[in-house]
Amino acid sequence: MPALASKRKCCLTAAAARATKYGAHAKRSRWHVGPGAAEPAEAPDISEKRSAVHQFGIVGGEYDSKEERLQQILDRLPADAGTTLILAGPASAATVGATIDRCRRKAVAAAAREKAGRSKAVASMCQGVELSEEFLEQWTCGRCTMINGGLADGCYACETRRGAFPRITVVTVDPQSASRAAPWNAASCQLVINYDLPRSVSDYIRRLSALHPLEAKAPAPPERVAYTFVEESELKSRALREVAALLRSTRQYVDAAKAAEFDSALQLVEDNGAGEEEEGWDDGDADEDSEACDCAHCRGSILGSMSYHPLLPVPGIQVSANSGVEVVRLPLRALEDFDKAVPFIAPRLRGHVCTLICLHCLNVHTPWDGWEQYFAPPECTGTVRVVLVLADGVSWHEYPDSALVGAGGSAWIDILDMDSMDRSDMLLERLVDHEAALLNGQSERIVLMGMSQGGGQSMLRFLRSNLRLGGWVGSVCHVPTAPHTPRNRDPLIVGGRPTVNRNQPVRLLAGESDCVFPPGLVLRDAARLRNVGGFTNVEVELRPGLAHEGPLEAPQPPKPDSSAATGARARSPARGAPTATGASTVSAAPVLSRGASKSFREAEAEAALQRSKAINRAEKRVPELLFVQRFLPSMVDFGPTSGTEAC
Repeated sequence: MPALASKRKCCLTAAAARATKYGAHAKRSRWHVGPGAAEPAEAPDISEKRSAVHQFGIVGGEYDSKEERLQQILDRLPADAGTTLILAGPASAATVGATIDRCRRKAVAAAAREKAGRSKAVASMCQGVELSEEFLEQWTCGRCTMINGGLADGCYACETRRGAFPRITVVTVDPQSASRAAPWNAASCQLVINYDLPRSVSDYIRRLSALHPLEAKAPAPPERVAYTFVEESELKSRALREVAALLRSTRQYVDAAKAAEFDSALQLVEDNGAGEEEEGWDDGDADEDSEACDCAHCRGSILGSMSYHPLLPVPGIQVSANSGVEVVRLPLRALEDFDKAVPFIAPRLRGHVCTLICLHCLNVHTPWDGWEQYFAPPECTGTVRVVLVLADGVSWHEYPDSALVGAGGSAWIDILDMDSMDRSDMLLERLVDHEAALLNGQSERIVLMGMSQGGGQSMLRFLRSNLRLGGWVGSVCHVPTAPHTPRNRDPLIVGGRPTVNRNQPVRLLAGESDCVFPPGLVLRDAARLRNVGGFTNVEVELRPGLAHEGPLEAPQPPKPDSSAATGARARSPARGAPTATGASTVSAAPVLSRGASKSFREAEAEAALQRSKAINRAEKRVPELLFVQRFLPSMVDFGPTSGTEAC
C-alpha cells in the first residue's frame, strides 16, 4: 500500500509496525514477570473484572494537563452514563472538585439558555406565533430512548433532565492509608476515573470493585469503564508495570474482540514508555515533516485532477462504451475557493450513475492509488464518479489527546476536536451540494465513504446533511457522537438536527483485531446511533482476522501441483454447453474448429483465474473497497440517469 516517504508514521503503517508485536494471538510483551517466566494464571478476583473496559490517558509534560483532560472528559460524558466515580489523592481532590464545578456551571448555563428559549417559544405559541422546527423537533432520551416533545424539559418516562450534567462522585484515596476497606459505598457506577495512578496492582483491582451494573432503565447498559491518568513521568514506574502485567494475564481469558481492547491499552503505555530512541527519529524530524506530504498530488500543488479506469471484466456482463470509474482528486483547501477548481473536476463522461465521496485515513493521501477499479461493483455497467478528497496536512482534524495518534487506541473514548472537524465539514458540505447539482438534484445517488479518521469525518457530514443521500459506508472507524464529542455538539441530539437520512443504509466494517478502534467501541457507537439517533438501517460487520492496518497474515496453504492445475483448467464445459456469456460454442457462426474452441475455453478459464487472483489481492490490500462493492448496489439504483450534466 502506498505510504508517505517521510518518517512520520501513518495510521496504517504505524499499526502495521505494531502488528508483529501485538498479533491477534500474542501472549507475551516487553514487560514480563521474569526472564523466561510463563504468563501468570488468572487469579479468581481478576476473573470477574475482565469484562471491564480499560483505557489510559497520558497527561503532563508535552501532553494536556490532568485538569485539561478531566475537563475534556466531563464535557463529553452523556447524561445517561450512570454514576462516575473519580478517585483522587488528597493533594488532587481540591483541583478535581474545582474542575467538576466549572464544568457543571457551564452545562447548567447552557441548559438554562435552552430552557429560556423553550419558555419563550411557549409564550409565542400562546400568542399564535408559528414556532420554528428547532423547538418543535422531538428529542430522544439517552437513558430510556423515550421520544419526547420538543418543548419538554425532561423525559416523560424516566424524568432525566434534558441536557443534564452526569452524576459525579469524588472520593479521596489516601495512598498512605493501611486500610484495605474501600472508601466508597457500593452503588451503580459505570465509570471509574483514576485521577492519580494507583500505587499497586492490588490497589487497581480494589478500585475496579466500584464498578456495578447499570439500572434496568437503560435498554443497552454501557460497558463498565476504568480510565486511568498516567503522568508522562510515570510511564516507566513499577505501579504501571504491575497494572500492565495484570492486563496481559487477563487477556489470555478473553475472546479476540476483547483482546483488542486490552492491546489498545497496553500499546499506549508500552510504546510511549519505550522512549523516543526506539523510533529512530527526533522531535526535529517530526516538526520538519509534520506538515509535509510527498505524494504526487501534493508535490504538484494541484487544484484538482482526474483519471479514468476501466471496469473490471465480469463474465456475462456487457458494459457500455462510456463505462468506467472516473476518479477525481480534490484537495480540501481547493473547496475554500471552489470556483477555481470546478473546471478541473468537471465530468468528462456523460451520465454517471452515482458519485462516491471518499475520505482517506490519517497521514495517507494515497491508500487507494492503483485500486481505483475496485470502487465499482460488478453490477455496474455505466460510469461511477469517485471523488477522493485530500485533507490538508493529511489529517481531517486535530487531536486533543495526541498520545493516541502514534500508539495505542481508544477502547472507550476518542476525544475529538469539534472545531477542526466543523471546518472540514463545512467544506465537505459545499462539495456534496456541487455533486448533487451535477446529478440534477438526485442527491440520493451520492454515497459517502471513509476509512479510519476519514470514516468519522464523513459520518459527521452524513449525520448533518440536509440532502437525502444514498447511504454511508465506513471501515475501521466509529460514529462521532458522545462520549467522543462534547454533549452540546453531539450530532445525534443537537437541536434542529436533520433527520432526512435516518432510514438510509449505514454499513460499517469493523475489525475483530482492531486495536485502534476496538470492536466494543464501534458496537457501542452503533447502538447509540440506533437508540439515540433513531437510525433504523445500521449494520456492523465484525470481521475476524481484520486489524486496523488490514487483514492479519494467515498461514499460506500449500501450492497445488502444477499437473493438477493443468487438469483443472482442462475440465472446461463440453462443446455445445452454455458459456459464461450465455452463448453456445456451436451456435455461433462460423463454427470454431476443435483447436480454436479449446483455445477459447482455455483463454476464458485463464481470464476467470486472473480475476479471482485480483479479487484475492484486493481482499488483502483494500478490503474496504470490496465492502463498498457489496453494499453500493443496495444504496444506488444503477439504472440510467436522467440528463446528468457533463462538460
